[in-house]
Amino acid sequence: MTRLDLIAELLRHEDIEGLLSGGAPDDEYESEAEMIADRLGVAEENAPNHRLTREEVENIVATVWKEMFGLSDERVRQRQDAFSAIATRLAQ
Repeated sequence: MTRLDLIAELLRHEDIEGLLSGGAPDDEYESEAEMIADRLGVAEENAPNHRLTREEVENIVATVWKEMFGLSDERVRQRQDAFSAIATRLAQ
């Protein structure tokens, strides 16, 4: 499984916005998964001798989510548990 596949799977599992449970197609979060994968890659390229921490990964996920869904800081905080769960799996 590629990193992109894993990210997409985690986003589907968390269904942070409840779109999948509301009937959206299975690829609903594909754009977000691609952005997260790209930003993780850039972060790793910029610090090749540094393994990204869970907190750094969580920040990337939260930032992408905020941008893509136009969320306020408060709405981002409401989704923090989901971002943390995703980051925990990705930082392993």
